[in-house]
Amino acid sequence: MSGSVNIAAQAEDLARAVHVVLRDNLDIQYALGGTNGEPPRLYDAAPEDPVYPYLTYGAMRSEDISADETPLSSHQITLHLWSRYTGRAEVLSLLSRVAAALDATSLSGVGPLSVRSSNPIYSDVLRAADGRTHHGLLRMSMTTQELEVNL
Repeated sequence: MSGSVNIAAQAEDLARAVHVVLRDNLDIQYALGGTNGEPPRLYDAAPEDPVYPYLTYGAMRSEDISADETPLSSHQITLHLWSRYTGRAEVLSLLSRVAAALDATSLSGVGPLSVRSSNPIYSDVLRAADGRTHHGLLRMSMTTQELEVNL
């Protein structure tokens, strides 16, 4: 298989896989309020008056890193976790849970991509300007390859 990689399509497929894995992971559901038939609080943009804790999807960068006959893409996605728990314990726990949920095997089980690797690059915990909210940042690096379709 050779040729160029459709970066936009792979980024879209990976973003969908990240959302599905987080939405369906029982540990994430429990941690982000996904109980009693309610989905976990995962947002592109948080509502005006959100219930804490919650996660928002941040910037995503994708590039073609293909070599020879191996079409590969590299992606970096930033996830934001928000907590009003006193102290940093909750946001630190959420960072760990989200990083663990986004392993390559789980992500490969969703959609038309094979996720070759999924690794946290960094995490950071900040106090928001309101003085009450803790903001956790998690940057993940993922390498993907389109699944080959045998016709």
